[in-house]
Amino acid sequence: MTLFDPNYLISKTMRRTLLSLIFCTLGTILFAQENRNIEISKLVINSFQKNEFPKIFETFDQNMKTALPAEKLKLAWADLNNKCGKFQKMGEITVGKVQTYDVTYTMCQFENMKLKMKLVFDKDNKIVGLFFVPENQQ
Repeated sequence: MTLFDPNYLISKTMRRTLLSLIFCTLGTILFAQENRNIEISKLVINSFQKNEFPKIFETFDQNMKTALPAEKLKLAWADLNNKCGKFQKMGEITVGKVQTYDVTYTMCQFENMKLKMKLVFDKDNKIVGLFFVPENQQ
């Protein structure tokens, strides 16, 4: 085949189109997963504010459900509010990756300090880790 052979040009054009479609599809999938995790992060914060701990519990994977049942989650939230002051507002949510896990970091303003809520997600968008860390820590 030469550059002027019509089969070569069609083949090359089709390959470019196919590669473009693949990259667009992958980008859309990754963007959708990030958006889903951000929505779950908002749901968790809003549920904490409303003391709706069973809603948070439903976002957990099975290991988290065993380790942190709704009643323990309620106690942990009360303890955090006692130590840091009452929760005031949610701030910016950023996304990242730790090893093979997707992670969201949500800025949280309490009366006495700012913390980040770090949520770690598995491939099924279930929470496998929940942490409150200093605002400058990842």
